[in-house]
This record gives sequence, structure tokens and C-alpha cells, in this order.
Amino acid sequence: MPEPIITFDGVCKSFAVPGGEQLQVLDDISFTVGDSEFVAILGPSGSGKSTLLNILSGLQKPTSGLLDAPSPEEIGFVFQRARLLPWRTVQENLEITRAARSQNRRVPFQQQTSEYLAAAGLSDYGDFYPAALSGGMQQRVSIARALATEPAMLLMDEPFSALDEMTARTQRLFLRDLWLERRSTIVFVTHNVMEAISLATSVIVLSARPGRVLDHITIDAEHPRSLTDPAVEAAYERVMGLLGVPEQDRAVV
Repeated sequence: MPEPIITFDGVCKSFAVPGGEQLQVLDDISFTVGDSEFVAILGPSGSGKSTLLNILSGLQKPTSGLLDAPSPEEIGFVFQRARLLPWRTVQENLEITRAARSQNRRVPFQQQTSEYLAAAGLSDYGDFYPAALSGGMQQRVSIARALATEPAMLLMDEPFSALDEMTARTQRLFLRDLWLERRSTIVFVTHNVMEAISLATSVIVLSARPGRVLDHITIDAEHPRSLTDPAVEAAYERVMGLLGVPEQDRAVV
């Protein structure tokens, strides 16, 4: 069992709403994530998946409960859209982010930004501006930018949801291969069950609001994965059942 890098212990999160009421989004969230694990978080809309990432990143504080996780300076974040600076080149987008992070680092960076572009298959695009790149390539730059800060943990909030399916598939394979090579700790929010099952070492399934952990499912299967693998098939069926999908509607389409 890998050494835990993240521990949620009874974390709850509520927000104030008009009328003085409190809207509870997360309730009694408890789980651990080990070093170098790739954990996917699934749940219906409004279950608090993005709120959970915001708490992990330090953007929001839990209402109650305990969280042990890397500091915000040690975290990389990849959003649904690339959010690149359009007036800066690809290379400059990486260097600016890294320079901002370097002020709070206690150890020097181990690799040049060009090496992260190479890992993303973008060595020839360092001098390009974001507008010249496809959506999939921009998202690769976003991932390379996050990795270039050499984070202890990478948070990803539905990073491929805005892409067409063929492009998203290419990006999933890229991310899978990158994780297999580097073994970064990744927490990955998605609505896509097959995306979660094909990438992650384990899947956390949240209930409808307020989000509670229904199960933390380990997927003991090597990559690349096939739905015919008994471990993958069992995880798929378990997740679909927890999400309330009737058995007759679970066929992969």
C-alpha cells in the first residue's frame, strides 16, 4: 500500500445561500490517496466533485473535518479548458507559471520546461501562440504547464470534457502513458465512467448532493485495459450500479 499523500477525514462543506440557509455540498468525506496513485472521482452533477478538488487545492476551506494534503504550492491544476495566456507563446506559458511557483520552492526544479513540452509531444510548438493550436494540443500544453511546476500532486477537473470524442481519446492515451512513465499522484474528476475505469488505479464514487463516498473501488488491472478483463468489468459494473444505471442500460456504446 503506497504511503498516503492525501487524507480526508470526515470533511464537510456547506455554502451560505439567500435567506440565511446553508447548502450542504459534501458530507463526511473520508478517504486516502497513496503516493503515485491515479484516483478518479465520479458522481452525478452537483455531487461536489469540483468542490472537493477546490478544497484539495486550497481554493476553498472545509466547513468541518480534517484534511492532510500537499500545500497549494506543491499542487498542479488542470481545468476543463486550457486557460493559456493568448499573448504568450507555448514555451512562455510554461516558463511564466514555473517562475511564479519558484519563489516558494525549497528545492530547485529538476528538468527544463522544454523537457515537459517534449513529454507532451510538443517540442516543435514552443514558439507557437495558443491560437495556432488545436483544442487537444492546447490541453496538452495545459497539462505540460502543470507538470512543469513539478507538483507533488496533479488535480484534473474534467480536462477532456470540452473535446470531441476522438481528440479526447487521444488525450486519454497521452495522459495514461505520461502517468505510466512519471507516476505522478493524480486526482481526476470526470463524468465519464469508461474514462475513469480505463485510466485510474481506483475510483471514488460520490452520491447525489450532499456528496458522500459510496465506495472507493480499486482496479487491479494492468494498462492498456480492456472491458473483457474481469477486474475492469467488475469495476465497471460496480460503478454503474452505484450510479443507479439499470443493468439493461449498461452496455458500452
